[in-house]
Amino acid sequence: MPRQCARKLHGLTLIEVLVVVCIVGVIATLAAPDLTRALTNQRLRGAATDLVSALLLARSEAIKRGVQVQVAPLAAGDWKSGWRVVTTSSGEQVEKTDALGQWVDVQYAPSTIAYERSGRLAGVGVAQIEFRANANAPGVTSRCVTIDPSGMPRVARASCS
Repeated sequence: MPRQCARKLHGLTLIEVLVVVCIVGVIATLAAPDLTRALTNQRLRGAATDLVSALLLARSEAIKRGVQVQVAPLAAGDWKSGWRVVTTSSGEQVEKTDALGQWVDVQYAPSTIAYERSGRLAGVGVAQIEFRANANAPGVTSRCVTIDPSGMPRVARASCS
């Protein structure tokens, strides 16, 4: 065989590269809705976990300090803006959680949640707060934080209604 015909070809052709790019594009298009749903689920789970953490801290501080401690939204009545844990006697802020972001809506939330010095909820009954995805993220399960009269919070992967 002549030396000119025996040369080796290396690399990819333009057609091969375009086929691979098209396949990757189709796979990415199919995976995008699942990724959005997963991210929204994570945001809801994170918001519920942050609230439970703040509630447990408020309960612990009420027992430790022997005073009433509140968990209240940063903006009056708007839990979506975040919340803070404060002592009612001195107004000292124990903890603050920032805004939840545009993907999470809050339903059924009381104006404040107060713990007595015994660690029980102030007032009677059960308090509930629901974290749900906004209208742009269908198919995502809400998270319901329920606080029983003894003051212990728990999270359920369901609607509070």
